Amino acid sequence: MHTFVQPDLATLQRRLETNPFAMWLGTQLTAANQDGVEFRCDWRDEFLGNVARGAVHGGILATLVDTAAIYAVIAAIGSMAATIDLRVDYHGMARRGAFKITGTPVRIGRTLSTAESRVFDCDNRLVASGRGTFIRLDEPITRS
Repeated sequence: MHTFVQPDLATLQRRLETNPFAMWLGTQLTAANQDGVEFRCDWRDEFLGNVARGAVHGGILATLVDTAAIYAVIAAIGSMAATIDLRVDYHGMARRGAFKITGTPVRIGRTLSTAESRVFDCDNRLVASGRGTFIRLDEPITRS
C-alpha cells in the first residue's frame, strides 16, 4: 500500500529542475498544494513563432499548459505521472513579459487523473488554457 506524503514546493521544484526542456523554458514553480500549482515563466524571444506579429509559438503555450496540469496531478497524488491526452485552446496573443500559469486537479483517480491549466500573459490576460488526462507512474518524485 502506498503511503501518501504531500510533496512540498521545494521537492516539486527540484524534480522540475531534472527536466532540461522545463529549465530551458525557465519555468519556476511559485506555489503548490493538493488544490493546485502556480508557475512563472519569463519571456524569451525564442518563444516567438511569428516574429513579424510577435506571436508566441503554440507549442510553447501547449508545453506550459501541460506542465502546470501534470504538476497539479503530481502535487495531488505524491508520485510522478505521464500525459496520455492533452487539449489546448488558444485565446489570444501574449504580450511580452512574464507568464503566470496555474494548474488545478479536476479529478484524481487511482490510476488516471484529470487536470486543467491556464496561461496568463504579463497583463493577466488569458492566452491559453487546456485540460489533460494523466496516468500515475510507479516512480517517486524524489530520486535517490
